[in-house]
Amino acid sequence: MDWPQTLTLLGGLAAILFSLFHQFDKRFEQVDKRFEQVDKRIDDLRLEMVQRFAQVDKRIDDLRADTTGRLDRIERLLERLLKPELKP
Repeated sequence: MDWPQTLTLLGGLAAILFSLFHQFDKRFEQVDKRFEQVDKRIDDLRLEMVQRFAQVDKRIDDLRADTTGRLDRIERLLERLLKPELKP
């Protein structure tokens, strides 16, 4: 095989390798974009979960305060009912 044929074959091989690496690079870019989308979705879901737990915690605190207030009122009413009245 002479040099011109060898150079032509090497040039063709280089073109094929460049094409393959270019395709790999594009595929890796697509995979990177997909990972970024998945990471963003995970972050969004995490934030939504934290917000929902905060809402539930607030609701529990509100219900606890409401229940405590009601129990205090009932306790005061019972004390008044059970407390003997002073007669003059």
